[in-house]
Amino acid sequence: MPKWSRRKFLGNSLKGTAGLLTVSVLPLGLAACSKDDKPKDVSSMANLGPLSELERGEFPKKVNYKVTYKDAWVTQEEEGFVYINKKKDGNLLIMAPICTHLGCTVPEADETLKKEGVYFKCPCHDGQYDENGINVAGPPPRPFDVYEAVIQDGNLYISVFDRIKREKS
Repeated sequence: MPKWSRRKFLGNSLKGTAGLLTVSVLPLGLAACSKDDKPKDVSSMANLGPLSELERGEFPKKVNYKVTYKDAWVTQEEEGFVYINKKKDGNLLIMAPICTHLGCTVPEADETLKKEGVYFKCPCHDGQYDENGINVAGPPPRPFDVYEAVIQDGNLYISVFDRIKREKS
């Protein structure tokens, strides 16, 4: 029977703990380093159109969409629109036209307000937003929510059910 000392016990315990930690963290590290080149499933996402066309023209712009998705055993179709603007870094900012006050659909402001820097105006409670969807007047507590863009086969897709909440900066 081997004689165990306190030093040997602590050393073996430390080695065992380090080994377990390495084995449990290794898959996470490998997953973070792997390149995911698989195409995403865009079948239930809204196709906003070819990226090359969306990057041209005047900004901000209104872009309509139609999406068909399956909810359990029912297939549904939804139509809507988003506002798109170009950020300073050249990327597109895709904004949900939903007022962050009470959820109204927000139309574009008239030309007089646009000259004052208000591009979107909620008709219900006078919520006002600038060209980047930042709330500038009225009761809205924060900017428009935005969507993450998925680019596949030259087209830009969004998941209309996955809005990203923005806070006022």
